[in-house]
Amino acid sequence: MSLSARNQAVAPLLLLTPGVFFWGSSFWSTTMAVEHAPAIMVAMLRTAPVGVLILLLPLLGIPFLRGRMLFMSAVTGVLSVGVLDAALSISTDLAGPGNASILINSSPFWVLLLGFLFLSERISAVGLIGLVAGFAGVVTMVSSQLGGDVGTLRLVGGMAIALVGAVSWSICILWVKAEAQRNAELDLVQLSLHQFAFGSAPLIVIAFAWKGAGSTDWGSGALWGNVAWLVLGAGAIATITFFMALKRLSATATASS
Repeated sequence: MSLSARNQAVAPLLLLTPGVFFWGSSFWSTTMAVEHAPAIMVAMLRTAPVGVLILLLPLLGIPFLRGRMLFMSAVTGVLSVGVLDAALSISTDLAGPGNASILINSSPFWVLLLGFLFLSERISAVGLIGLVAGFAGVVTMVSSQLGGDVGTLRLVGGMAIALVGAVSWSICILWVKAEAQRNAELDLVQLSLHQFAFGSAPLIVIAFAWKGAGSTDWGSGALWGNVAWLVLGAGAIATITFFMALKRLSATATASS
């Protein structure tokens, strides 16, 4: 089997184990965590520990990024860690884990659309059908939720924040994929740690300045148990394995998995 064929065969495993598993369960873990801390604090707690690991790079003999790559990691870090994780936690708290997961996981729709608009990527007939079906599904889901038990303003706000997270994540996917195509030696651990460092920094400031630490139940075992799951699984492992798959597959195929 050729190297290219092996890469194609390994990619689905990288997405399914453990990426999809950890990200799929993160909404329920977030739901339990926000019962003991503000949503923005949960977002900070799930990202900051991974961001601190950037200090290990010199010990591993891995240099810090510089120049264009440093800029790319900073912007994609804010998009994929700061905005996405804040949107995930806040939208889960406001609109519920089901609504948040559906809308944030609408990223394949946005990857396809943004790739066409800004990268001149062609959309196949199948892709076009999927684009229309995805948009119709999102509209149907949103409209069916209005007027329910949850306050309309709270629900719509949570859904809007989830969509912002989905678009933010989609931009990051396209940017990292373009860089991976340009640089076959792209170090995904190095990139991911820089992203978490840049993305978690504003969350630390916002989390403590917005509602402060006083509204967080720091002694809650449930809080720390769920945060640990989010840090190790949805944070470190899932992100790195996702980007490893992204190097091997197209942006749309990876986002759709």
